[in-house]
Amino acid sequence: MSRQRSFDQVQKLNNLPQYRHIERGVLRRSAFLAIVAVFLFFFGASDPSLAANTSRTGADDSADAHPGCKIIYAGFVGALETSNHQHSGVVQIRDTLRGPDFSDVCANSFIPLSWNSGRDWILTHFPTHPGPLTSAELENAPRIIMVGHSTGGWAMLGVARDLRDKHIPVELTVQIDSVGFTDYTIPDNVKTGAIFYAWDALFFMNTKHVRLQDPDHTKLIAKVTVKDASHLSITRDPRIRVLVMDAVSNLRTENAQLRKPRSAAQPTAAAN
Repeated sequence: MSRQRSFDQVQKLNNLPQYRHIERGVLRRSAFLAIVAVFLFFFGASDPSLAANTSRTGADDSADAHPGCKIIYAGFVGALETSNHQHSGVVQIRDTLRGPDFSDVCANSFIPLSWNSGRDWILTHFPTHPGPLTSAELENAPRIIMVGHSTGGWAMLGVARDLRDKHIPVELTVQIDSVGFTDYTIPDNVKTGAIFYAWDALFFMNTKHVRLQDPDHTKLIAKVTVKDASHLSITRDPRIRVLVMDAVSNLRTENAQLRKPRSAAQPTAAAN
């Protein structure tokens, strides 16, 4: 209820007139993304340890290593961060979900440049045959939650679109001060989406409005302006953590309910 209240309050802010100089805003956004792309290219090419780190975490958290994985958390940090940046809220949530109280959760984080590593890591928890998965395969598959910050929001939605091609649903996507060319539309395999953005240095470039590819399949459950945050500190907004942890809790409850009928049927069968 409190999240809905926050959403209604923020809606009033979003009814303001559109910017008069849209072209100027687009040019600023394009220039920033070009600089980020060049930085990522040279930074990724000159720092092999960064790529190796992402590769190792993907291998350590494979389906074979965690056969009991029922929920997947994939976090995508910002362009200028490492996948283990301890001040990133995306990584902090990952670390919480790797704790002993979440043995049914597989959690990992990735840099935007390695978005395909994130996608491939998620797919290690699903059948590997080509083409879409069947309903029976999806029934026993883990549930997916994804969070993306800055250009990580763009990377996250790219992964969601690739999962859509295999008919794999995503329970929740959270965009945090998202920046990118293709981060405006949430694909229809995503059940619920949320977006948080800050009044920071990137205010004229971050994504504030998203489109739902199919409103019948996807609901936008939160759209929050965070006025007192920077581009990095917004990732630590407590409402984001609450949103993700509540989603994990709800999915655990749903998974338990799905297993109940089978467990209840066993004593009856034994009695007969």
